[in-house]
Amino acid sequence: MIQTSRLQLLPCSLQYFEALLQGNDVLADLLGIDIPEYWTEFPEIILVAYDKLRNDPSMLGWFFYLVIHREDRRLIGSGGFKERPDKNGMVEIGYEITADYREQGYGTELAAALIRFAFSHNYVQKVVAHTEEEYNASVKILQKAGMQFAGEVSDKENEQLWQWAITREQYTAFVQKDQLESRS
Repeated sequence: MIQTSRLQLLPCSLQYFEALLQGNDVLADLLGIDIPEYWTEFPEIILVAYDKLRNDPSMLGWFFYLVIHREDRRLIGSGGFKERPDKNGMVEIGYEITADYREQGYGTELAAALIRFAFSHNYVQKVVAHTEEEYNASVKILQKAGMQFAGEVSDKENEQLWQWAITREQYTAFVQKDQLESRS
């Protein structure tokens, strides 16, 4: 589990996926939280993610997290990593926050927590993320979390995306700068 001041990122185990597949209310009862009907814009990913974890249980922790608002005890999104870090120490993050909780800093808090978690493992050297080719809320979140524009890439459907990245060295400098600014 990853904790921030306002969020709890709970690794989605097979048990939680199975509860979700039975219905939001089953997972809500299991975790003792509220789950809004439309907590994700990508409900089709639940079955795909469940299958992926079922086929490789070692991905738990480097995969799909449920994002719970700690004070409200409510599921407000999901996030995590596409895969475990590759042989070069690179890992990709992704995230979503439900509409009712957007523009309140939760996306930045979530992205920053994922980046911090990744760099807490000494073999991780770089964290990347992808966005659409436009200046939007996701871009602002990644910039606030310390990521920098790293160029354009093509996805599997050959559509252009922007890539964002932060290296271990950049992350260390970003955290030190943030700590200095918060003291003054």
